[in-house]
Amino acid sequence: MTSTIGSFDEQSRTSRDPRDPIPAPWESFSAIAELIHRHKVGVVVERGTPEASLGTDLAVYAAEAGIPTLLYTPRRPPEVPPLLLVDTHAAPTTSRIDERLQAPHRGREFEFLVVEDYERMSPDAYPSVDRYDPIDDLDYEPPTPAEELLRSVQLLRTSIPSLFTTALPTAPDTSRSLLQTLPADHPASVLTDACKPVLTLHRADLHTVQARVELGSHPGPQLVTLPWQVIRRTAAAILPTQHPDERNTRQA
Repeated sequence: MTSTIGSFDEQSRTSRDPRDPIPAPWESFSAIAELIHRHKVGVVVERGTPEASLGTDLAVYAAEAGIPTLLYTPRRPPEVPPLLLVDTHAAPTTSRIDERLQAPHRGREFEFLVVEDYERMSPDAYPSVDRYDPIDDLDYEPPTPAEELLRSVQLLRTSIPSLFTTALPTAPDTSRSLLQTLPADHPASVLTDACKPVLTLHRADLHTVQARVELGSHPGPQLVTLPWQVIRRTAAAILPTQHPDERNTRQA
């Protein structure tokens, strides 16, 4: 699975139909994620696995494909294509992301947003916060952290395809829904209200990933097995990672 995407050049300025899905290194992922206009997609992975870098991998791949991309991540990727803007702010607010999206990058508008470890996000202050009087409004209850996190995603003023990821410390249980395995205020559970669809990924073996696709109000989740090779990066391409046993077999 070798990328044929070259470096930034004049061809990268070719306009694309906003209705087209964002390309991905894994065709099977593209088919179920539906990264298209007005869609917010959530992904839950296990921390420390190859899938934990899914957001960065997608952002770099899209930028290499000529799509201006804004990436929020705590870890700057080693290779940053010209059409990729990386922001490593520790706690990005809704307004910070909106302001970044509204400013052209290399003379073009952004067409793809990725926020890794999205639980770092926070909303801006409520407009009415200065008018709140705890004596006059005895029924007031401050928003919970989960409500604040949900609000920070919902209030983003963008219609471009957007991806939000969060990582669990252990392998996710794809046999049950997130709300059955995690508290309702967990960032992964909040994703089910903020995004449609939400994909929970668990690597089954070297070549496949099991994905649970939750569509919120739609009836029943989907449980599918996706062809999904681990990728490694060079300066010019995305390449599949060979398992040592496979290399030995081919050399023999």
